[in-house]
Amino acid sequence: MKVLLLLILIINSNFANSKIYNAYALAIYDENGVKEIIKDKRKTNKDYKNICITEVLVNSKYKTDTPHVTIGTSIGHLISSKSIYNKNNIKIGEILKFKHYNVIKGYLKITINNKIYDQKTFIK
Repeated sequence: MKVLLLLILIINSNFANSKIYNAYALAIYDENGVKEIIKDKRKTNKDYKNICITEVLVNSKYKTDTPHVTIGTSIGHLISSKSIYNKNNIKIGEILKFKHYNVIKGYLKITINNKIYDQKTFIK
């Protein structure tokens, strides 16, 4: 009986950690720190060559796996993470910043556990 209870507890905790509502790109920064909001854009206004930083929102109540963020062939490296709480002090998501090197051009793609959450913005 105790083994069955323990097994159910472990299975439930694994499923609880994977509840992700959505994830999408909020902004992109160039080398000088100039910000462009890309949440509802299909194409950026500026050209982002070489180095840039992307800001991603992951909407989830629990700690999730780190997203895999790419721009074309450039892979993003996590540099910071900040949790977001609602007015009742309940966690509703995280804002993550990723640094990209050798950016040429391509679609900004966000995947978590091989599931694509955002791939609509083209980075020039």
